[in-house]
Amino acid sequence: MKALSAEIDLVAMQPLEALQELNRSLIEKVRQQMEIIERMSRLKRYLPPQLADSILNGNDRDPFSSERREITAVFLDLRGFTAFSDSAEPEEVMALLRSYHSEMGRLAFEFGGTVEHFVADGLMVYFNDPVPCENHVEKAVYLSLAMRDRIKELRVGWLRQGYDLDLGIGLAAGYAAVGNIGFEGQMDYGAVGNVTNLASRLCGAAKGGQILTDQKTIASIENIAETEPMGELHLKGLVRPVRAFNIIGVDPQNRVRDCEVEDGLAPIYRCKGSAPLRAAHVTE
Repeated sequence: MKALSAEIDLVAMQPLEALQELNRSLIEKVRQQMEIIERMSRLKRYLPPQLADSILNGNDRDPFSSERREITAVFLDLRGFTAFSDSAEPEEVMALLRSYHSEMGRLAFEFGGTVEHFVADGLMVYFNDPVPCENHVEKAVYLSLAMRDRIKELRVGWLRQGYDLDLGIGLAAGYAAVGNIGFEGQMDYGAVGNVTNLASRLCGAAKGGQILTDQKTIASIENIAETEPMGELHLKGLVRPVRAFNIIGVDPQNRVRDCEVEDGLAPIYRCKGSAPLRAAHVTE
């Protein structure tokens, strides 16, 4: 009888042991998934989200190889930042930069741009790489307008604190080499070429509240953009003067009619041939 009882007890334990083994297996799978999610999160903190997704999805293209690609580059930095940082405490400068970077970075991701780098108050964003996108020039224009108008809002609070800061933006479209930049110990993904240099120089020439671009770029967005000519600018490092234009806003005909506005404040616009995008300014 004792032997029979022991055999019955053993049979009764087997389902419990199987359940425990299944539970251990599930816990291990959850742990592995959490590690993957954490790696994805870290990767997206140090790489453009589009590039991180491309790597994680295992796309055929080597994401770190260099290639020639048409892009639209947007450079921005703050007018008055040098004087501000010279008189403010380091903690004040850091706090303002964190707020500024957060707002500009959020808008860049919202409009599908790739953030290449932050350098103090400077920021570079470009479109059409690593993920191709239609109407990348138009998207860059809408992003620039949204950034300009967000800084107008932030500027109210800055002035109350005695910070006389404003935003200058340069925008240009053209071909660049995109891929890995750096050395074995530290690499970034970015774009290099005349187009990035031109956008940077236009940014340097822009006054607070201006979005400067060149005649070639204007030709591709003249159906949507409201601009004013700024004459020929002699930009540092460029042999020939550049005919520059200030982008004031977008043509009101590009406003999407009979649509629901997400936050009740910003109108919605559509790049021709693309999905609606929210922008911050329209000229009436």
